[in-house]
Amino acid sequence: MTRAVRIIFCDNEHGTGDQTFPEIAALTSQDFVEPKSLLVLRREAKKAGWSRHAGGDYCPSCTESL
Repeated sequence: MTRAVRIIFCDNEHGTGDQTFPEIAALTSQDFVEPKSLLVLRREAKKAGWSRHAGGDYCPSCTESL
């Protein structure tokens, strides 16, 4: 059996590692058992301060500078 989970990566280079939503360290086994749809994931990311511009995804820090 193969399972997948959706993760959004910030399109800016941070130099300290990838910024993701949700944070990879915060993933649980439940995230793999019942992965969120892309629509739900984007809604939750937007509530957490993430944005999407010109086809790119940006973390809250990068969103502030756009």
